[in-house]
Amino acid sequence: MAKALIFPSSTCILLLPAILGGCVSVLEVGKDSLGAFSGDSAAPSEDSGDTEVEDSPVESVVEEEFPTDGAFEGLTQADWELQESSDGLPGPLDGVYQDLGSADDSEEFRALIGFPIRYEPLLADAIRDMYDPKSSSFREYLTVAQWLEDYGPPEEDVDLIVAYLEYCGFQVNFVANNRLLLQFTGTVGQFNKALDADLHLCLRENPQIGNDPFEVFCTTTPFSLPAFVKERTSGIVTMDLPVDPGPLPGEAGGMVNSDPGGGALRPSDIAGAYGGQALYDQGIQGNRVRLGVTIGGMFKFNDINSFWLSMGISRSEPYVEETMEAAPSRNPEATIDVEWSGALAPRASMMVYVGPDSRNTSMVYTFNEAIGMGEIDVLTNSFAHREDSEPYLVEEAYHQAAEMAAALGITVFAASGDSARPDTPCVSPYVTCVGGTTADIQNGELIEEWAWESSGSGDSENFTIPYWQVGVVPRGTTRAVSDVALPAGNVYWVYYLGNWQAYAGTSFASPAFAGLFALVDQAREERDLPPAGFLNPLLYTEPAVYGSFNDVTQGSTSYHRAGPGWDYPTGWGSPNVDVLAEVLP
Repeated sequence: MAKALIFPSSTCILLLPAILGGCVSVLEVGKDSLGAFSGDSAAPSEDSGDTEVEDSPVESVVEEEFPTDGAFEGLTQADWELQESSDGLPGPLDGVYQDLGSADDSEEFRALIGFPIRYEPLLADAIRDMYDPKSSSFREYLTVAQWLEDYGPPEEDVDLIVAYLEYCGFQVNFVANNRLLLQFTGTVGQFNKALDADLHLCLRENPQIGNDPFEVFCTTTPFSLPAFVKERTSGIVTMDLPVDPGPLPGEAGGMVNSDPGGGALRPSDIAGAYGGQALYDQGIQGNRVRLGVTIGGMFKFNDINSFWLSMGISRSEPYVEETMEAAPSRNPEATIDVEWSGALAPRASMMVYVGPDSRNTSMVYTFNEAIGMGEIDVLTNSFAHREDSEPYLVEEAYHQAAEMAAALGITVFAASGDSARPDTPCVSPYVTCVGGTTADIQNGELIEEWAWESSGSGDSENFTIPYWQVGVVPRGTTRAVSDVALPAGNVYWVYYLGNWQAYAGTSFASPAFAGLFALVDQAREERDLPPAGFLNPLLYTEPAVYGSFNDVTQGSTSYHRAGPGWDYPTGWGSPNVDVLAEVLP
């Protein structure tokens, strides 16, 4: 409960949130609200006669303390003091976020609060040893249980924050398997009151070209959290409007077998040009490899089955895991990722992790959960946003999840984006960032290839250079992307909502690379080797590994040119996965 202080003046405004934390509003203290306790002179007693009563203020203090027992046992009143905290909400930004003013108190929200990895420097050292061929710990990956025990946020900390949020009247809906994130919901009025905030709405430019802008929560001033919350969390990571009401429309129609004709890339083109067909010929099609895909919004099973059937691919349907609220709609991005990753590894078991939509709350949590469940060997994510348009805490949440993936031996690929600038989550050093090329592919043979002009690439604003990029990146101070590349300037076929359509972009490059890499993992298993896991250290330090890639030396973006060896738009180039499978330690 709040602590009410009584002052001698007739009226004062006591801004309690600036003093003590937790779910309180501004209180007016004075004659109208407290009567005789407002600080007026005391009335004479009946037997006082004309004796003058000293005009002195009331010294007493009426206190209603914040709880320090039950779930909050061990806390003190000082622990409830509000302190300015980091947050993952954007601010107004020309050309990206247009401020629409303060949000209505009745508006509902969903948000993520994050927790830091425990002993993160030790984890980073352990991962470095895991991917050093000279180390005795080489490829000795952790299990989820081991990671939680050694590096996961303490369970008691998460329980305390859940208790705090519920004390404030919020509802806690989801807690991530690795305890790095939890989702809570409430109203703007509740949030502003509890965190001394002033939430705004901004109109956000849609990062998916051709789609309408949409409203998001934003802020022009920092939030405040009670000291004990700030000490145990990384802050409010994301906040979004509620998921659109469902339900998801039915499948309708049926599976079809129809040839779309020429004019766009097919899975056989990519497999033939980049070594996949050579592995197919050896009987390697991704058997026993667990291929994960993170999507926001759903796909139609009839669409993905029609795509595979029409492309001559026989494979089982994916297992679908809803990570949060049910998705109320379908979108082409989700369909692309499932169709293309599954097509290039036709015998891999597919795990599709579905968030309700493509907003940050959904995508950050879903990416984290796909890794935290520890059920996969390879993961692809194509729901990217330009780094300079996303708050740091969003990047950090992706980064922490990807760091866990490295510890578990999961290979993470992400699209570099189509803006010719760095994207999130690609900029995390624990993600292998797939840039774009434009390729001349004829009958499954790669004839020529050059950098795609829109390949997301450049220097990260927030992540320092990882040890394995030192001496490779020209500027040599921050994480640089891309790492590898596949065609993105070419158009690809996709079967969406019962129709053949053709699109381009790194949204194809990442799932295609993940599907091809599932073949590498099966080839490794055939030689009694573990999954490859975190690719980047060996990609940059082993000449045989980066030498297995096609060096793309032509083309440019508006900011960077391709050239011999590593370059920004294409990294080390496009893969020959049959060779990569042989030389990767």
